[in-house]
Amino acid sequence: MKKLIIAILGFTLVCFSANAFERKVGFSASMAMLDTTVTDDIDSNGSIDTTKDISNDVLIPSLFVEFATDLPNGGKASFGVDYIPMSAELESRSTTQESDGTSGTNSGTLDASNHVTAYVTLGGDVAGNHVFALAGMMYAEGEYDLKSVSSTNRTGNVNIQGTKLGVGFERDMGEGFMRVVLSDNDYDPVSATTSNATKVTADIDSTNLTVSFGRSF
Repeated sequence: MKKLIIAILGFTLVCFSANAFERKVGFSASMAMLDTTVTDDIDSNGSIDTTKDISNDVLIPSLFVEFATDLPNGGKASFGVDYIPMSAELESRSTTQESDGTSGTNSGTLDASNHVTAYVTLGGDVAGNHVFALAGMMYAEGEYDLKSVSSTNRTGNVNIQGTKLGVGFERDMGEGFMRVVLSDNDYDPVSATTSNATKVTADIDSTNLTVSFGRSF
């Protein structure tokens, strides 16, 4: 993951020094509406024993750098990198269980850090605004913490990946610009196994409404 981040940042610096690109930098605030399906496979035998759907709304800040170029047909294409400079709780769940006459609560959390989205956009001007479609790949480092009544606690690290598809528009505002993007973010399922061989899988999707402000130069 760290090598991938270094490679993306290296490519970004090369683009940043190229005169053929319009360079943009800014910050974003995303309202992420998370929908997660969590399943438990007791004994890891391939059968699903419990399923739980969870919904959370999270406000996420991020920074971005982008490089745009004009196309021969009058449109514009760009490549960008968005980085979340903080660790965030991507998901949390809990459920009650009774084991050997003892009742209690099973819980699990998944924290994400170094969340990077590499994306491209393609669009054109409509009624004075730049309208575009967006596609990207998301990468993050995840740390999970599982607590179970019937087993000891289990912590560990996982790599988180996913895809991002969206549409948006951008409007000039004097020396800067304002951008609004609506996107669908589909993360690959993340799994972890407790010490009593219960496999817990979280399938995370989110719909994000993102507002960005930045400058071009």
